[in-house]
Amino acid sequence: MAGLAFAGELLSVSFFLLFFSLGAVVALAMAFAGFGLTAQAIGFIGASVLSMVVLRPALLNRLSLRGGEAYAGHRGITGESAVVTEPIEAGGKGTVRVGSGEFWTARAMYSGEEIGEGAKVRVLGIDGLTALVEPVETEGGEL
Repeated sequence: MAGLAFAGELLSVSFFLLFFSLGAVVALAMAFAGFGLTAQAIGFIGASVLSMVVLRPALLNRLSLRGGEAYAGHRGITGESAVVTEPIEAGGKGTVRVGSGEFWTARAMYSGEEIGEGAKVRVLGIDGLTALVEPVETEGGEL
C-alpha cells in the first residue's frame, strides 16, 4: 500500500497521497513489532492525519517560496500604483493590474468617480478582495 500511495503521489504531485504512504509505513513497522490489526489501523490513520496536518502546510509553503513572484496579499498592495484594465463605473467595480501582473477587482474610493481603461491609479486600501483606488494625476495635470 505504501508503494502504491507513493507512486500515486509521484503522478499527481498533490501532496496528499504521500501522507497515506507514511501512514502505511508506520502500520508496517507496527506489524513487524507484533501489534494487532486494530493497532495497525489506528497507527495508519493517526500517522496519516498527523503528517498531513503538520507536514503538508510546511511542504506547500516551502515550495511556494521558491517559485516566481510571491502573492502580495491584502495589505501588501496598499499604496501601490496600478493600471485600470477594465473601466471602473461610477458606484461600480472594474479591474486593475497591480505591479507586474496581479489582477484585482477594484472600486473607486469616491463612489461618484468613473475611471477609464488605461488610467493610472493608486491603491488606497482594501475592502475584502476589492482594491479601493483613486486616479493619479499625470505630468500634464490630467487625471
